[in-house]
Amino acid sequence: MTTVVPEPPRVAACRGECGAVLHRDHHDRLLAVDTDPDALLELFELAVTWTELDYSDEPVLGPREWMTFAENHRWLFPERAAWAFALAVDVVGRRRVGPPPAGREATVLDLVRS
Repeated sequence: MTTVVPEPPRVAACRGECGAVLHRDHHDRLLAVDTDPDALLELFELAVTWTELDYSDEPVLGPREWMTFAENHRWLFPERAAWAFALAVDVVGRRRVGPPPAGREATVLDLVRS
């Protein structure tokens, strides 16, 4: 009988020059957003709750740093990482702005037709 042991997921490379030394644990979790679904979900949970909870005393990188963080690392799946961070920043921005004014909502079908 043969046992197959899955390889641990590899993560993006960091040479320590990204400036996230104060947030090392969070930094290392963010490095896995392109390969680890749990890390991706953690990023989106942070994005969704960013405007609701006080993270000022937490050792996390905030949304203002996410795009620079994404640009400063070499990813196994660069498009996926860029997409994840861009969407997370968009989620934070939309929660700050709020929903569109009444009568200005668009459905997916409206957006596809335009």
